Amino acid sequence: MNDARESERWRRQPPRFVAHCSSLRAAPGEDMVHASAALAKHCAHVLAKASARAYANASVGERARVDELFGDAESDECFGGVRARERVCDAVFALARTRGGGRDDHKRTKRESEGDGDSEMVMTSEELRWAHESARALASHLASEWTRCVDVFAAAHDESVSMSIIKEKVILALEGGAKDRARSEWRREVIVEHHRKMRASAAQSEDADASWSEAVGEGGAKALAAYAEAATEVGNRAWVLSALEWVVDSIGRYFGDGSDCVAEKRLVDFSWALANKRRARGISRARGISMDEAMNEVISDGVLGTPEQKINDVTLFDVGSCWDYFGSHFKGPWPGKLERVTTMACDLRPSAKSVFQCDWLRVDIGDKETTIEPPSVGGEFQSLVAVREHSCHALVFSLVLSYVPTAKQRGEMVRRARLALMNRGMGLFFIITPHSTDKGHCPQKSLPILKAWRESIEALGFERVVYERHRSVHCLAFRTIGDGSEARKAIGDPPELSIAFDAQVKELKKT
Repeated sequence: MNDARESERWRRQPPRFVAHCSSLRAAPGEDMVHASAALAKHCAHVLAKASARAYANASVGERARVDELFGDAESDECFGGVRARERVCDAVFALARTRGGGRDDHKRTKRESEGDGDSEMVMTSEELRWAHESARALASHLASEWTRCVDVFAAAHDESVSMSIIKEKVILALEGGAKDRARSEWRREVIVEHHRKMRASAAQSEDADASWSEAVGEGGAKALAAYAEAATEVGNRAWVLSALEWVVDSIGRYFGDGSDCVAEKRLVDFSWALANKRRARGISRARGISMDEAMNEVISDGVLGTPEQKINDVTLFDVGSCWDYFGSHFKGPWPGKLERVTTMACDLRPSAKSVFQCDWLRVDIGDKETTIEPPSVGGEFQSLVAVREHSCHALVFSLVLSYVPTAKQRGEMVRRARLALMNRGMGLFFIITPHSTDKGHCPQKSLPILKAWRESIEALGFERVVYERHRSVHCLAFRTIGDGSEARKAIGDPPELSIAFDAQVKELKKT
């Protein structure tokens, strides 16, 4: 094969091939020039996909800021369009060329351009690799640190901004991204290790309740404090906030009139009337009766009836929330024209003053009025010690059940939630749980765990009304059916709610 044909073969390689070469060995002719051009095109494509994906997943406020900065400049692709991304890539490659000192530095040559006599510096393989990794880091960073990366593209979008300023912003974004990734690894290590230790302790102890008490008591205070810090940061991630906005939207749609909702994307329509219709359809099929007969039963005044009601004053309990999203961070107004939503957040180890300290497995749920006690001597937070039975309209478990180490304790958490919620359709129970709940360490193989959960939870006096799969989490909503007698009967013997990681606990028990 002659040099011309070999050079043409190299030129036709797709950008992904060039980008992922472990080393760019010398090819006949101007291989590094062609590799640089192909990689630049590939990096621009990576940034284009990342910016479009970040824009699609952004909140309303974040999108408004992008639209204000960039106007209609290729708004379908967002972030300033093609020219802005090209200038960002130019800045990345310019920074790569200033690195120097790579092992392939001796291969550096200059190509004389045609006509004007200027020359173009050919990049070494080490520099190309650095440029590729940096572009990918920027793309990854778009989803996690929106504001910082939008500033980079905003500078690139403005033709009056010099390349030196764009390079400075790229450096700051890359440094910030490196710090964020290190912090992300710390969060993951803290959370995963804490979960592992709790499951191991429960597996090796003959009394799971005693193991739980030790973990959440004074002996586990230091670990709980680190966990609360990590959990607070996780709670601010876009995928968690999206799920919590979904809860806000669901409450407005169910108890209000469904207007002015905050969640732009819903996979399933939701309202009290739709929930009743679906329930009537299920009864009609199960019993072989007409739809009208089933609907009359659903909206009856009997114990099992769920007649539609407009409720403007909603009480919400957020269990296991160390940072109080609904009370402190969601600024409203609440959708559905709800007049007032009273929120109460509680957690084992609060990180905000508005959160009450509480162990949901120990709180008294009964005839007593909801009781708050002042902080203990040397303590920081007020304590929630009692909750009046059937006193709240909505109750949220966001990333809570996966924290609880045993299946029976998870069932007890849900049983207590049913007792706290109002009856006959006036109570909504939300569960946000990670995809690892039914997959664990087998991401390609989900177990039928959520189906088992549904059966167990509905046996406590619930009806599942909505399920949506979001980024990283399952979002489930149940409403109350009946008067809670099933939950009262299950005292001391709650259903077991297993998760995929329980298999690890079984292995530990064997050893």
